[in-house]
Amino acid sequence: MASLDQVRTLLRCLAAEPRLGGALFYDLEPALLVPLARRLAGALPGPPKPLVLGAHAGTEDLFVQTRLDGDVLRTVRGPLAAERGAVVIVPDLARVDPPVAQTIVTMAGAELATAEVLGRSLRWQPRTWWLAAAPRAEVAGLSAHLLDRFPIRVRADRLYLEWTGAADAAGETGLAAEEAALMRGLPEVEAPDGTGGPPLSGDAVRRVLDFLPPGPSRRRDLTLARAARLLAGFAGAAATGAAHVEEAAEMLGIPRRPAPASPPVAEPAPSARPEPRPLPPPPPPAGDVRGTRATAPAPRPVAGRSGPAVPLPAAVAEQAWPYPEDEAGALPRLGTLRPAGGRHTRARELRGRPLGVRPAFDLRDLAIVATVVEAAKFQRVRRTNRPDAARGLLVAPADLRRPRRQPEPGSALVLVLDHSCWRHFDPAPGMAAFLRAAHRDDAAVSVIEFGHRDNPDELRAVRYRARSVLDPRVLASLRRAAGLASPLAHALDLAVTEVRRLLRRGPLPVSLVVASDGRGNVPLDDSLLGTVRAAVGRRGVSAALVAASPLRVQRGVEAVVLAPDVDQYPGLPFDLAEAMGGSVITAPRRDDRR
Repeated sequence: MASLDQVRTLLRCLAAEPRLGGALFYDLEPALLVPLARRLAGALPGPPKPLVLGAHAGTEDLFVQTRLDGDVLRTVRGPLAAERGAVVIVPDLARVDPPVAQTIVTMAGAELATAEVLGRSLRWQPRTWWLAAAPRAEVAGLSAHLLDRFPIRVRADRLYLEWTGAADAAGETGLAAEEAALMRGLPEVEAPDGTGGPPLSGDAVRRVLDFLPPGPSRRRDLTLARAARLLAGFAGAAATGAAHVEEAAEMLGIPRRPAPASPPVAEPAPSARPEPRPLPPPPPPAGDVRGTRATAPAPRPVAGRSGPAVPLPAAVAEQAWPYPEDEAGALPRLGTLRPAGGRHTRARELRGRPLGVRPAFDLRDLAIVATVVEAAKFQRVRRTNRPDAARGLLVAPADLRRPRRQPEPGSALVLVLDHSCWRHFDPAPGMAAFLRAAHRDDAAVSVIEFGHRDNPDELRAVRYRARSVLDPRVLASLRRAAGLASPLAHALDLAVTEVRRLLRRGPLPVSLVVASDGRGNVPLDDSLLGTVRAAVGRRGVSAALVAASPLRVQRGVEAVVLAPDVDQYPGLPFDLAEAMGGSVITAPRRDDRR
C-alpha cells in the first residue's frame, strides 16, 4: 500500500521522465486526483494545464479548438496537442466511454501523433501525463490495451485518511478545509533536471528482468528500469544498481522477490551423501475437506526470464499482484474500446446513460447545457454581424448538441436457477454455451434464483439485473449451496415479467435458461402470501406450468430447460419445456463425467 512519501517520489519521477507511462490509483476517491495533478503540473515547465476526461467528456475539442480572436474565429491547438502539454485526469477508468478509451490508447505513451480535424493537419510529439483512478475489483474487466497504457499501479485506498489527518487534528471542517489539508499534506515536487538518471548496471538489468515475468508488452519493464534510474539519480549514485531497482519496484507496487542465490564454491565430498527428504503428502481431492486441517497457502512461484521459478516468501505471496488483468479469470468487456454490436433503432438511441455530447441534427433529445455553452462562444461575432438582433442568446444550427449515450445491449439472457436439484449434478457444461454467447454479445443479464440456503425468504424467488455476465453477483449465483424449498412457479412468473420488459425495450433476442428439474413444491399463491396453507401435492408443479405458459407466445425468445438426469419424475422437465415452447438439455451425474 502506497504511503504519502511514495506518492511524492512517484510524482517527482513522473515530472522528471514523461515516458514512464500513466499512473493508475486503485480505490482512490476521484476528486483526490485534482491535488495530485496540480502538484505534478506545478513542477513542470509551462506549466501544463490539468485536463479532466470523465464520463461526460467528449473528444471533439481535444486536438483542435475554435477560439475568437477579436472579430475573427481562429483554430488553435487543443489541450492534447498543446506545446506545453497536459496533465490528464481520468476520474474512473472503468467507466469511460469508447471514444475516450480510444483516445487514451492512441495518445498515452505515443512518440508521435497526427490529427486531421477541421481542415487542419497537425503533427507533434505528445507531452502528456496520465493520472487515473478505478476500483481494483473492476480493472480485470477492462481491455488489456487500455490497461497497458498505465504500467504504474498504486494502492491508494488509505491515502485519503492520511491526507485528511491534519484537518481532523486541527478541528477543521468543510470542503475548503479538506482541500487545504490535502494540499498541505502533499509536499511540493521538484522540477525535473532532464538527465534521466545514471545508466543501468548489469545487476540492475538482471534484477529488472527477474521482477517481471515475460509478457506481450514491454512497458512494465521499461517503466521499472526508468524509475530505478531516476531514483539512483535522486540519490546521487554514479550507476543504477539492484537496490535501486528494488526500491522502484516497491514504489510501483510490484512484490519483492529474493535475489537468486549464488552457486556454492566448494563441492561436498563424494562420501557424504545427503539424507533423503521425506516426500510431502499428496493434496486432498478438490472439494473434500473431511479430516483436513487449515494450513497456510504455499508461496506462489513466479517465473522469471532467467533461471527457474523462484517461490515468493509468505509475506510477498499475500501481497496482491498489481496487474489483475494477468489473472486467468480476467475477462475484458467487449465494449471497452468499441461499442457493442446490436440492432439500432430510433427508440433505443434515446435511451441509455449519457456518456458525453456530440453534434445534433434535429431537435430531439437536446443537451441544453452543452448547446448553450457552444452558442456562447460565438455571441460576440454574431452580435457584430447582426447589430439589429434582439437581445438574448443567438443559437445557430451548428451549436446544437445531443447526449452521446451508452449503447443498449444487443441481446439479453434470463437465468432461472433452481439450486435445490444440483447436489449431484453439474449444470456448467449445459450453461457454458449461453454464458459464452452472452459475453460475446455483451448481453444484459437477469438472474432469478431460489432454492438455496442464503435466500432471505425460502418461499419466494429473488431477482436482480446485471450489466453483463462479468458481474461478480452472477458468479456467486452459480455457486450457491442447495436448500429445500423450490418456489418454481414464482420464479417463472418473474421470468415472464422480465421477458416482457426486455421485449418492450425493442426488438432484441432473448435467451431464457431454466435450470431446474421441474419439481416445484411451493404454489404461486403460497409464495405471494408467504406461507404454505395446506398440503401441496401436485399444486406446485401445476402452478409452474401455468406460470410458464405465457412464454410460449412470446416472439424472439429462445427457451431452454436445463435439467438433471434424474430417475424420479423424469418427464417433468419435458412438460415444462412444452409449456414454455422450448427444448430440454439434460446434465449427467458428476460421477458419470469422470
